[in-house]
Amino acid sequence: MIGPVYPSDSIAEILEKRIQVVEKEGMEPMANTIPAAATGKKASPTARAFIRELLLAQNPAGYISNCRVIANAKPPNYAKIAVPILILAGEEDKSAPLEGCEKMFEQMMGTGEKKMEILKGVGHWHCVEAFEEVGKQILSFYHEIQ
Repeated sequence: MIGPVYPSDSIAEILEKRIQVVEKEGMEPMANTIPAAATGKKASPTARAFIRELLLAQNPAGYISNCRVIANAKPPNYAKIAVPILILAGEEDKSAPLEGCEKMFEQMMGTGEKKMEILKGVGHWHCVEAFEEVGKQILSFYHEIQ
């Protein structure tokens, strides 16, 4: 799980505001704010520019749909997960705050092989901000569970 969002009322409020903005103005306001607001201090200017382009290329209806799914989600029964799980959490992630990842991880405890790694200086765009570290963490976990 890379930057998983723990369902909560506070996350739902943020996403509802995003929905309203995108419905009225399209993706440009998201592209103008998210690259700086949702990345950590390790993100390069190139990474932020790439994130901006990814956002501008999003279909507004698809983005809104994804926001609605997350806003309306309820926490599942994490304790019933019966497969190995790796959570990669960004230390500076505001979209999937570390506290939510920790809560999720705690609820998984005792259910099998679980591991959480916190990526220092990383926000919500883990695979863009720290692609090498993400790849290493996934590969390392894969070898641990084999």
